[in-house]
Amino acid sequence: MTNLNQALYNFVAVYHATENLVAEQEDWQCAIKLFATDSQETLTLRLVNGLVIEIGHDFTQEDLLVKAEEATLLDILEFRRDPNEPYLFGELTIQGAEAHFLRLDYVVTQLCQ
Repeated sequence: MTNLNQALYNFVAVYHATENLVAEQEDWQCAIKLFATDSQETLTLRLVNGLVIEIGHDFTQEDLLVKAEEATLLDILEFRRDPNEPYLFGELTIQGAEAHFLRLDYVVTQLCQ
């Protein structure tokens, strides 16, 4: 298991343990692909009713694509860094529907507090 993969599994475990935050996302259906631009590693997680039901290396189509260097993704997934700063400075880019982006930002920001 890669560092990014392990960090994502740990992140999901913390998210699932935050029951009130998961409950707020109960109507969220989304596939999110993380792409480490330097290592070329991709991981995709699929959410159904706000729960991550699957993590894999690639699904046919993502709703949201999150791109950054692996170190940036690890810092965010391991709660060392809020995602807003790297996003504002262009270190992290997001492609996809704004509604998914805003929801992901909210979830990650809540968990980083």
